[in-house]
Amino acid sequence: MRARFLSSLLTLVAASAGLVATSSVAHANTEDAPSAGEPREIGVGMYLVAMEDVTLRDAALSKGARIHVTRVGLQKGRVATLDVELADGHVLKRVALDTIRKAFVVADESKE
Repeated sequence: MRARFLSSLLTLVAASAGLVATSSVAHANTEDAPSAGEPREIGVGMYLVAMEDVTLRDAALSKGARIHVTRVGLQKGRVATLDVELADGHVLKRVALDTIRKAFVVADESKE
C-alpha cells in the first residue's frame, strides 16, 4: 500500500516538473525573440544600414550606408550610446541610441 502511494506520488511530481520545465522553456523562447513592433537589441559587431539620408555629427551618410557597432555604452544598466565605425574607418564615439534607432536598422546577415 505504501509503495503504491509513493509510486503515484513520484509520478505526480515528475509530471508536474515536466510541465514546469516545458512552460519555462516556452516562456524563455518568447522573451528572446523581439515582437514585430519591438526593435532588435543592438550589440557590438552588428552592422546597421541607414534607412534614409542622415547626418551623424559632421558625417553625412546616404540611404543604404552601413556602419559597424564597435562599442556599447551603458547607463543605469541599459544601452544608451554606441561607438560606430563608418565605411572609411572613422569612429564616432558615444552616438545616442535614439539617434541610431531613428535612422538605422540592423543589417540582414543573409545579404552580406
